[in-house]
Amino acid sequence: MKREEFLKQLEQLLDGISEEEKADALAFYRSYFEDAGEENEESVIAELESPEKVAQSIKKNLGMEKENGSYGMPADQNPEWNKNDDDMFVKSEEAPKEKKGGWSAAAIVLVVLTSPLWLTLLLVVASLLLAVVAILFGIAVAVVAVMASLVFAGFLLIGFGFSTLFTGGVAVGLGLTGAGLLVLGLGILAVLLVVWVSGVFLPWAVRGIIGLCKKPFEKKKESGVAA
Repeated sequence: MKREEFLKQLEQLLDGISEEEKADALAFYRSYFEDAGEENEESVIAELESPEKVAQSIKKNLGMEKENGSYGMPADQNPEWNKNDDDMFVKSEEAPKEKKGGWSAAAIVLVVLTSPLWLTLLLVVASLLLAVVAILFGIAVAVVAVMASLVFAGFLLIGFGFSTLFTGGVAVGLGLTGAGLLVLGLGILAVLLVVWVSGVFLPWAVRGIIGLCKKPFEKKKESGVAA
């Protein structure tokens, strides 16, 4: 008899108990086999004797459930149960806690071992963010400088145009004045565009990016609630 066949028969024989107790028992014996290793599978089955024997022992010990907790140690490793050789396995709440503690320790070790990798990634991401901020700041400064230059040049040309009307000729004066008005208009349009971008487009874009970043987490949350 192989391990899976043994566990399958045991599951069928435990139909009379609750699903939670059945799952705990099967999980314990599966772990028992895994700890022993494939090379010791036959010796473990010989030690347990048969699925019927194990199922009978589990059902017999269910009366001690509240006192003992979960399926744990063999009788020869548990003095409280050495009084009766038929009771091979009893419950023990400490096994899950030890397993949980083991997982916590493994997680800490994993974090420490992988720290060079994720610290490097964090530095790269931070550097990229700083670069993006610097680029945006440079663009903003350049745009403000261009707007100021256009407005200043517009007023300057208009001033030269008016002065030329009385000193250098009407045609030249009108040309300079028209050019000044055109440049000034471009400067005003640039100002209005920047105001619209900063007041309307940027907030909309930021909200859109934040929404896109939140979507994966919202899907995970919905999946968790549904589960």
